[in-house]
Amino acid sequence: MLYHFPPGLLACVSRAYARPYDDPINARAGEPVDIDPDRSAQTDLFGWVWCRAPDGREGWTPEAWLQGAGNRRTLQRDFDAIELTVAVGDRVLPLFSESGFIWCRTDDGRQGWLPDAFITLMATEA
Repeated sequence: MLYHFPPGLLACVSRAYARPYDDPINARAGEPVDIDPDRSAQTDLFGWVWCRAPDGREGWTPEAWLQGAGNRRTLQRDFDAIELTVAVGDRVLPLFSESGFIWCRTDDGRQGWLPDAFITLMATEA
C-alpha cells in the first residue's frame, strides 16, 4: 500500500545496504510491462513482481501499481526500481513507501528504494 511520509521527516540508515543491480526497470505511467511469473515466485517480498519494460530492462515492481490481468499489465504511475547504496549512519529523507520498501533521497540528492528494515525514522527537519 502506497504511503506518503509527512514532509521533512528524516531517517537514519541502521544497516548498510548495497544496490543489487545498476540499470533496473524504469517506466512511465501507461506503459505496458510483462510479468515473469517464474522469477516473481522466487521472492518472499509480498506485493512485488518481476517485470520487463518495453526497453528490455527488468526489475521488481509493486504489483499494486499495475493495472490489468494476466502477465501483460499497465503501470498506473511512473516507476523506477533503482535502489540506493548507503552506509550505517547516513541520513535519508523518506518520501513514500510501498510493500516493505521506502523511496528515499540522500543528503547528496540521490534517490532510490531502501528496505524499510534498514532505516530508523527520526524527527522532522526544523
